[in-house]
Amino acid sequence: MGECVLIVEGSDLARHRIRTALQQEGRAVHTATSVRDGLGALGRLRPNLIVVGLEHEDLPGDRVVDLFVKRGRGAPVVAAGATSDVSDVVAAMRRGAVDFLAAHDEPDELRRKAEGALHGGVRGLEEQRRPAPADRFGFRQLLTQSRRMITVFDQIRRVARTDATALILGETGTGKELVSRAIHDKSHRQDQPFIGVNCGAFTQTLLESELFGHEKGSFTGAVARREGLFEMANGGTLFLDELGETSLNVQVKLLRVLEEMQFRRVGGREPVEVDVRIVAATNADLEAAVAAGDFREDLFYRLNVFPIRLPPLRERPEDIPLLMRHFLDEIAESYELQPPSIAPSAMKAILRYAWPGNVRELRAMCERWVIARAGQRVDCDLLPNDMIERKATLAAPGTGYDVDEHLSLKDNVTRATEQVERAYLSKVLERCSGHLGNTADEAGITRRTLYTKMRQYGLEQADFRASARDRRR
Repeated sequence: MGECVLIVEGSDLARHRIRTALQQEGRAVHTATSVRDGLGALGRLRPNLIVVGLEHEDLPGDRVVDLFVKRGRGAPVVAAGATSDVSDVVAAMRRGAVDFLAAHDEPDELRRKAEGALHGGVRGLEEQRRPAPADRFGFRQLLTQSRRMITVFDQIRRVARTDATALILGETGTGKELVSRAIHDKSHRQDQPFIGVNCGAFTQTLLESELFGHEKGSFTGAVARREGLFEMANGGTLFLDELGETSLNVQVKLLRVLEEMQFRRVGGREPVEVDVRIVAATNADLEAAVAAGDFREDLFYRLNVFPIRLPPLRERPEDIPLLMRHFLDEIAESYELQPPSIAPSAMKAILRYAWPGNVRELRAMCERWVIARAGQRVDCDLLPNDMIERKATLAAPGTGYDVDEHLSLKDNVTRATEQVERAYLSKVLERCSGHLGNTADEAGITRRTLYTKMRQYGLEQADFRASARDRRR
């Protein structure tokens, strides 16, 4: 018998959105519009997963979660809210919810969270498909086959075993929050709250109240005492994103928390003690900010205990085909469309592109291709002009290979070898019209080796067959 999911949600729109996202072949999804109907369905259905909305006329949201956790016969409970307010998320988790579905979550994110709850852990959609090379290293949400990223995995494991502060450095869109979650998930705090905040999204006054909370009457509108994020994350991990955007005043208070694990709420006199693991991230050059007087030197050294640098996508081009295939499949499934294929000429331009927005930009581009060319082929006509016209920014004289002076000679040679292998196999596959036996013979390798390298470099047999048909027309 397949999995059974019960959705208890009073909002018609939210109920339909969640049901549509979670319906899969072999899975029964049932809905209830009230707490009473939902409780009645529990004994009849005995669901494997319960999704409960927080807004019901017959019971407050926190009590709804508590009720279904107690009566759900051990089935995991996932809360669903109209917003992703941090206080709602933390309250639901403390009541026993294993995850939280927010109104802005995309269908694939809803499915990922449901799969994680059903199977007792965080599992992305990639786990349901062909295992990615990164799976061997225990990081299913961070898809990669890059040696530099494998080094990052090792750093995550090392720092996760401790309570040391980690500082994640990288450009926008490189996956800093995913790394911070991986550190939390592999630490002894994994069953405690993980709370993230973008420090650049608040004014400095509001950020101080958000982080440390405030006392009643401390400012206009403070009608009651409010816990801050440090208190909400007590026992767990607090992820401070874009830390370089904080003011010097906030930095002073952050330094005290890091050193003493205590602080005072805004308008408060009594110190509040917490036990929180701090993971910070920024795309700014903090050393330059220190030199300019915009960032406290003592806080920088306190944060820089264990820095983790994430390479931009342009420095790990071997990951582009892997990530692109994953995104195309995932997005096509969420829209109930067929994923497009990528023409070899388009793939060459894609691999040359600098990807200033990194993985986030790549995913957005894949979504555009799915919508525009579902079940068809993406050619150069669908690529942005700057992607087609861009040339390699730094090439070794006499070669066509990108050289990264920050890498070792061995790593540069490995990258150059991979580029040669991919370019060579692409040409032979194109000449052989995608015939794998002929390609393997001409390349002087076995079919098995050819299959392995095609998976590694994201080469699809269908793309070369389609290219051959186009030439015959």
